[in-house]
Amino acid sequence: MSTIFPLAFSLGIVYNGIITIKEEFIMLASLFEPIRAVLGFFESLVVTIGSLFIVGQFVPPGDYLTQLNRTEIFDSRAQDAVPQTVVHDIVLEFFEGDHGGKTPKCLLIGYDGARADALINTKDNPQAGTQLLKADGGAIYNMYTGGNWYEFNWQDTSTGPGWTTMLTGHWAKEKDGTGHTIKSNGTTKPLEPKLVFTQLLDAGLAEKTSFVVSWGGHFTDGNASYKNDMAYCAEKGYKADWVTKPDDAGTFDATLAAVEEADCADMIMCILEYCDHEGHGNAFSNSEPKYVQAIKDSERDAALLIAAVKARADYANEDWLILITTDHGGVFTGHGPQMAGCRQIFLAANKKVLG
Repeated sequence: MSTIFPLAFSLGIVYNGIITIKEEFIMLASLFEPIRAVLGFFESLVVTIGSLFIVGQFVPPGDYLTQLNRTEIFDSRAQDAVPQTVVHDIVLEFFEGDHGGKTPKCLLIGYDGARADALINTKDNPQAGTQLLKADGGAIYNMYTGGNWYEFNWQDTSTGPGWTTMLTGHWAKEKDGTGHTIKSNGTTKPLEPKLVFTQLLDAGLAEKTSFVVSWGGHFTDGNASYKNDMAYCAEKGYKADWVTKPDDAGTFDATLAAVEEADCADMIMCILEYCDHEGHGNAFSNSEPKYVQAIKDSERDAALLIAAVKARADYANEDWLILITTDHGGVFTGHGPQMAGCRQIFLAANKKVLG
């Protein structure tokens, strides 16, 4: 123990120094992108080593992926995880496809801050949201966030970058310049690339959309992520609802009301914060009872929303795509670095949406 605490103290100093320097470079031009990338690498390295000695939660990436495979939850190997950009493509291709005369509808449920291995806590509950989707003929896939290491386009494994990547189909930085630019929380996305909601409305594939959250960073903060899409939709006169509620109970109630409307929105999305709140407040860990309860609460709410979809009076004439996913995982009480516990996430669907 006598060597661990000095090491922890030293790591803390190094980590704080890296963060300070990195934040300074965030304000500078793209000339310094290589330096920022190097600093980001050392930030992740320090956090990883710190987790090994301080937190006791460190699991080597290969071991963590092997553990995920052994859960028998997923229909794909952890090593074959797909990038979270596929969520955008799945939704867009669904609306562009043939529905046999039925009306296409989509419900996307987000569990903010749910680790991939959190599903261990609900795998044996047939009434859990993800298990209901699988029982309906769907699947649960391994997915990853945080960018592609081999392209050096890392982005924080955090809320803003994660959801924006899923909803635009782009990482924050792309070689062709089409990235959404949100590498960390607290950044407003430019209008292009547009969110899939906006793209559906532009293309006439949807007449109305609804997006319900409780975190102010999405819609209401001064530097909210989606202000430009909101303004664009308002200018166009689109029927696009951007709803912020005070908590998860409000998010659930508003989403349930949206699903139960006779002429409901064509695409409905909500983000539940149970897991992220308890992760930051206690720990992103299956050994933390409050975090375990958080994933169970998320799965309960999702199940109720799925039931509401199936109870719709016009359900027989509608073709529903239902997805459940998460933006990032976490380690100890945080996330953001390029660690397996933060990068590895999941996608559940009521249809076989991936090969």
